[in-house]
Amino acid sequence: MQITELGKHGIRKSIVSMWQSLGIIELLPIQATAVTDGGILDGRNAVIFAPTSAGKTFVGEMAAIRAASRLQRVFYLVPQKALAEEKFREFRDRYRAFGINVVISTRDRRDFDRRIHRGEFHIAVVVFEKMQSLLVANPGLLDKVGLVVADELQMVGD
Repeated sequence: MQITELGKHGIRKSIVSMWQSLGIIELLPIQATAVTDGGILDGRNAVIFAPTSAGKTFVGEMAAIRAASRLQRVFYLVPQKALAEEKFREFRDRYRAFGINVVISTRDRRDFDRRIHRGEFHIAVVVFEKMQSLLVANPGLLDKVGLVVADELQMVGD
């Protein structure tokens, strides 16, 4: 599946063009399957299980951007603070020009926590253990959320 076909699934043309500028021309097989059969851009739930480098992370990114573009809030969960920092910077730098507000929350990064509790974000990159803390402090937090992406879910037990 060509990346340009994502326009049919509600991804803005300008975002598709940006992805093309990053060298993403064609979706990998797992990504195409997630879009066509899994319905990840149509709001359907999916668990993507595939080997390393199969393209799972971009599946989550596509779903997150689609939801954020629909003004839904997204929690993008990762297992480690280093990965959270990396994803935060990457998403902030890629998507701020499109009006997508990205925040981060880890044990060490609390500067956006109030905004998260108030729902003042599009995508919140949060470490698994910190998500638990946010939910204890605000049990209704997920009521305001349209999508949760759990990247590296297999590490949740670690």
